[in-house]
Amino acid sequence: MCCSWLGDGGALAAGKACLAMIPEKMQQLLPEVELDPSVISVLLCSSTVAFLVLKWMVKKLVQHRMREARRNRVRALGQMEEVVQQFKQKNPEIQASHILSLPLVELVKKLKEDSLSPESVLYTYMDKALEVNRDVNCVTDFIQECVHLLQEVKTQREKGLLYGVPVSIKDSIGYEGHVSTCGLGQYLGYPEREDSVLVKVLKKQGAIPFVKTNISQCLINYDCSNLIFGQTVNPLNHKKSPGGSSGGEGALIAGGGSVLGFGTDIGGSIRLPSSFCGLCGLKPTGNRLSGPVSYVQTVTGMVGPMARDVDSLALCMRALLCDDMFHLDPTVPPLPFNEEVYSSSTPLRIGYYDTDGYFLLPPCMRRAVHETRTLLQEAGHTLIPFVPPRIDYVMNELFMKGLFADGGAALLEKFELDSVDPNSCSQINCYRLPFLLKKILAFLTKPLFPRFSSYLNALCGVWSPKEFSELHAALMIYQQEFLSRWRNLDLDVILCPVLGPAFTLGYPGRLIAAVSSTMLYNVLNFPAGVVPVTTVTEADEENLKHYTGHYSDPWDRRLRQAVEGAMGLPVAVQCVALPWQEELCLRFMKEVETLAQGQKKQTEDNLQRGRAQADVARDLQNDVHTEGQSDVQAQASRTTVQTNILMDVQRTLAQTDLVADVQTDVQKPGSQTDLLADVQLQGCPQSSGPDMQPDVQTQLTQPDVQRQLTEPDVQPDVQTQPSQPDMQLDVQTQLTQPDMQPDVQTQPTQPDIEIQPAQPDVQTLPSQSDVQTQPTQPDIETQPSHPDMQPDVPTV
Repeated sequence: MCCSWLGDGGALAAGKACLAMIPEKMQQLLPEVELDPSVISVLLCSSTVAFLVLKWMVKKLVQHRMREARRNRVRALGQMEEVVQQFKQKNPEIQASHILSLPLVELVKKLKEDSLSPESVLYTYMDKALEVNRDVNCVTDFIQECVHLLQEVKTQREKGLLYGVPVSIKDSIGYEGHVSTCGLGQYLGYPEREDSVLVKVLKKQGAIPFVKTNISQCLINYDCSNLIFGQTVNPLNHKKSPGGSSGGEGALIAGGGSVLGFGTDIGGSIRLPSSFCGLCGLKPTGNRLSGPVSYVQTVTGMVGPMARDVDSLALCMRALLCDDMFHLDPTVPPLPFNEEVYSSSTPLRIGYYDTDGYFLLPPCMRRAVHETRTLLQEAGHTLIPFVPPRIDYVMNELFMKGLFADGGAALLEKFELDSVDPNSCSQINCYRLPFLLKKILAFLTKPLFPRFSSYLNALCGVWSPKEFSELHAALMIYQQEFLSRWRNLDLDVILCPVLGPAFTLGYPGRLIAAVSSTMLYNVLNFPAGVVPVTTVTEADEENLKHYTGHYSDPWDRRLRQAVEGAMGLPVAVQCVALPWQEELCLRFMKEVETLAQGQKKQTEDNLQRGRAQADVARDLQNDVHTEGQSDVQAQASRTTVQTNILMDVQRTLAQTDLVADVQTDVQKPGSQTDLLADVQLQGCPQSSGPDMQPDVQTQLTQPDVQRQLTEPDVQPDVQTQPSQPDMQLDVQTQLTQPDMQPDVQTQPTQPDIEIQPAQPDVQTLPSQSDVQTQPTQPDIETQPSHPDMQPDVPTV
């Protein structure tokens, strides 16, 4: 164990010291036998060589198993593709795009109604998983038994809540006959003897596990890379990590190759891939679901679901929290899913914060918290600022020291026979530092790099039962402190940030301390989930350039570099509830998801309207550019119209003399017909402008008509055209039809007769008379030469 702390150089020195002590020990054991020093030297050299050869042979064996595992994966994926092609040839009518687009809840509904067959769903997702794997390298094993399990599911008497649903599981989750490698070659060749409890319950509920997915080496990194199966990349951006250690699950589900998956979480391994890939993920309270055995007692690990929406997580928890789970694992408390809590609409009291004071997350992650807070307030919930206490203390003294209480010795033993993945080298080399060197570096770096100094001290672990007991006591004291602050504010849930957006490949192993936002709730053992709410914008990228963090130290600068170039990637928030309240946590997550989707739809509609308006403006600009070539002709036309206006005005003014003559002959009824004709010919030229308004009514018996004509009401911009020779007269007299409705009525008995102004919206048909008169009061209506001019000379 001590050699593990010293690293390779320390182990060699210790080995030499042990060899030097062997002759002395042998002489003590065999005092009567005289040993030739040369014989002893030969024996020692032979033993050393044998030991080195044995170690070399074991490493070669591990490497051989790793090569064999890669060949087996290729072979298994080939079988998977073969059965998919056979099914597609027999069933060419299957609509794969329709099946892949269905949410889990609707998919289960159609499967139970038999509108979709379990075969079509399983083989469709198998085909899609192969496609996604070729793109991002996320599948490690094909579970061939799924073909036989499909037939068993169809014969079940009662259709479970996950009837016919193909599911994916993380590599570390046990499945009978398949290896759980944990990313280490030394575990190859040792298949699981039976299914894990989780897999057994899934089968009883009708689910069909069909693939296992990639992980980070030894599950200690939130990247997704190991020396057996290689690097998994983010399906949304191949330069980015999918998160870890359940990164294969995140990549497969985000790529569309699985509708429901399962990962494990001891510091954020479900929530971080969900954040990086834009998924919904839930870390339940420890032991709410039966999961892999955790060898770390101070930090609680657990298994949990990952999916594309919150309703899928709720359906999964509803299916797993059943009698089968409680019977197969009696340590799981018999708490069925509380449907009433999940479906409740009671307003919540929500605490929120955008930073924990230890690692300042990028601007986009804090923006997501504030935008979500605003939406929740508008929806009627109460938002209360909350400050989590002493996160730096929790990160170093409780999380890191609890996780590596033995100084990392148990972890480093795993790498004696395995090489270290390049993405984990920085992290493992830090663990390998000797105890004394860690202490010296911690002391020297404290003034300039206090977080790193505390981190190194925490990696020294605890070295006595008393210190370990004190660590447990400190953990319980902090939990009570956190709960006290929660109760004082009377909170139901908490809204807070989660690490993101997706890191550039290679950075997670160099920023292990950045998981403070997620590890807090592993220490507290609170249920926590992640919901995507927005994406990285150009403004976020611009604000990131000014990011300095809380400490402005190398870790802050490295974080800025890790998240650069994330334009368009998902941005999520974290939702937290008290222990054993997974239903309330899911209900809160559903509320956030609904509001975020509504906001997103509204934003998309606004963008579409904006694009449509921009297209119209561009078309108009093009039209103006095209029409600009005829500007000279348009100017000439306007000049002609203005000339016609002046001529029309002159003709109108010239009619004033005629008016005087007409007024002297009003009493002569016998001359009305000839008079009307003269007026039409001399005073009423037809206007052909586009805005001509012919139905102008005037009172004709007033003696001041001439004064009206001389008023300066003639608009200078009126456009008229001279009357054409072939134009018909608009003025007609009808003296023999008393039953017709006159357009212009005169009342001689009233001394004050008004002249009505032209109405802009009055229209007449060409076939109707513009002027109608009654026998006793002959009226004449004449049309003006323009809608804005006073009517031409009306006479009686």
